[in-house]
Amino acid sequence: PVYNSQTVRTSSVSYSKTFPDIGLTISTTMNVSQNVQDSIVSLTLPSLSVSLSKKYPFKKKKRAGEEKWYEKIALSYSGQFSNSVTSKEDELFEKNLATEWRNGMKHNIPITATFQLFDYINVTPSINYTERWYLNKINQSWNSVTNSVERDTVSGFNRVYDYNMALSMNTTLYGFYQPAGFLKKSRVHMVRHVFKPTVSFTYAPDFGTDHYGYYDSYTYTDKNGEVQTVEYSPYTGSLYGVPSKGRTGNVSFSISNNVEMKWRTKEDSLKKVSLIDELGATLSYNLATKTK
Repeated sequence: PVYNSQTVRTSSVSYSKTFPDIGLTISTTMNVSQNVQDSIVSLTLPSLSVSLSKKYPFKKKKRAGEEKWYEKIALSYSGQFSNSVTSKEDELFEKNLATEWRNGMKHNIPITATFQLFDYINVTPSINYTERWYLNKINQSWNSVTNSVERDTVSGFNRVYDYNMALSMNTTLYGFYQPAGFLKKSRVHMVRHVFKPTVSFTYAPDFGTDHYGYYDSYTYTDKNGEVQTVEYSPYTGSLYGVPSKGRTGNVSFSISNNVEMKWRTKEDSLKKVSLIDELGATLSYNLATKTK
């Protein structure tokens, strides 16, 4: 006979609250998982999520005249927090919160706006800001005696942030063609060409530079007597990661074409047909590419 028994016990509690007047939503979850065979406990206490819907902080409550460009600036917010640990049951409450618990908090604030330039060009700038809070980091060094990497967990508040910016401009141009002269006897009533050009730009600095301090390195001498350099981030393995290295600066230009025709049927009614549907092209260039 085969006997089955449950070796892992799990329990969770969740709660969510919405404040519709201010567009705020808060939700939290607590989880406990225990392996009855080896007494290993995984505890998440708590996992918290906060979100705030889009707001226009510069918009006037009472309209007076035309809307200003800065009144169209909108921002929203989302936040996450988690605090978890895996340990033997009898050692759970002996774990140091700062060095042995896996915790962190992440804030994300997107800022956007949409307005018109010269009444015809739609301009959409945006900034996306992300900030992470960690209570420890892990420094690495080379031990020449044991020929191994040593990892030292350092407690303390660590603020790790990054951001990127984007700008997009687009417009729509219309062209019309109506047959003239002897062509008027044809069934073609009118041809319309819709042309949509878009120019966009994105930028993010290099968060791998020494200025930010998100990356470090150590050196060692290998078995061939050559000095090797190993680069690492003290925040690798943290809950919400670490900003990537390398500067970003992309410029792109795209176009879209649509051609429609109205023609006259035998019953002398007009019918619309599509001749070209979304024919386009995109050209992009990375300004961050190093040239010789």
